[in-house]
Amino acid sequence: MVAKKKKYSPPAKLMVGGVEFKIVFKEMRDFGEMDADKKTISIRKGLSENETFDTLMHEANHASLAVSGLCYVLDDDNIEEAIVRAMDNLLFPVFKKEYKKLIK
Repeated sequence: MVAKKKKYSPPAKLMVGGVEFKIVFKEMRDFGEMDADKKTISIRKGLSENETFDTLMHEANHASLAVSGLCYVLDDDNIEEAIVRAMDNLLFPVFKKEYKKLIK
């Protein structure tokens, strides 16, 4: 018997550096956005499971920069986005691969 693949169910909230961020799904042009003042992470409705997970991790990375205070020294949105995308493309795949080994 083949095991059924578990469906990814995004959380209603996410703790980043001890700060709780509410996860909301809404119609929007971008895949996601993080609002540090409102402590929300918004994700575009209708994304695939992988897109939803990747977007949540991307926005959580923005949240970590905000909570840590590093966003204040990254006073250019393009610099912050470049750093977050570097993490998305270089480090997150390592986490995903190693996590899959752990849960087998």
